Amino acid sequence: MKVTKLKKKSNNKTLNQGLFIVGVMILWELVARAQWFPVLLFPSLSSVFVNLLTELVNGEIGGRLLFSLYLIGAGLGLAVVTAAVTATSALISPIISDWVQALMAVLHPLPGIAVLPIIILWLGTGPQSIIAVIWFSSIWPLITNLHTGLRSVPATQMEAGRNLGLKGIALIRFILLPGAFPYILTGLRVAWARAWQASVAAEMVFGASGGEGGLGWFIYKKRFFMEIPSVFGGMIVIILVGLLVERLCFEWVEVRTIRRWGMTSE
Repeated sequence: MKVTKLKKKSNNKTLNQGLFIVGVMILWELVARAQWFPVLLFPSLSSVFVNLLTELVNGEIGGRLLFSLYLIGAGLGLAVVTAAVTATSALISPIISDWVQALMAVLHPLPGIAVLPIIILWLGTGPQSIIAVIWFSSIWPLITNLHTGLRSVPATQMEAGRNLGLKGIALIRFILLPGAFPYILTGLRVAWARAWQASVAAEMVFGASGGEGGLGWFIYKKRFFMEIPSVFGGMIVIILVGLLVERLCFEWVEVRTIRRWGMTSE
């Protein structure tokens, strides 16, 4: 009964969001056709989709997308492993916890793109530099949420787990991780968004070695040649990928875990 109710809410949310997006698209097309702005700078949505279809057919935008997802996957994967080790160490040792909190206070507010000049000097202008920027941008929300989530698990739950004979890995798996899961999922959501932002921003600064790059480089190149419909097309692809990952990954997991367990009011 509860699962059915959650699915109904999810369907209503999808419908409302779909209607909003359709409304924005119609408004965009009407404003563009009214020519209140220069056509070169504000093309119609129909011309944007025509250019986007052309880029998809010739395979360029698909290749750029796959390259961006590869960079994001590598950077985000490294960030997840680093954050897990760091948060676990901070949970075990109060001294490490103090160090981690001091490190987050200093580096968390620093945008990933701000460390780009140093990373270029250290690693050059290849894909490894973009991965490093993605790692730096996404690791801090992961550490913050993991650190907070693991410490938010009530001591009574820990004691109950120990009374049931759980310890070590079993205690982490069945008590700590489920209790901290809302924070973990939030950290992954924020880290995913920051990884996209860092990837696009870094590629728009220097692209990647050998003339290869992802969607950020694609947008920068099209902007340089004033192919504005293709610029908007690249942005639309980024938005669509973000929506798909949010709905098919994060929200799917949230509905079947956090909401189902009653850990949220929604």
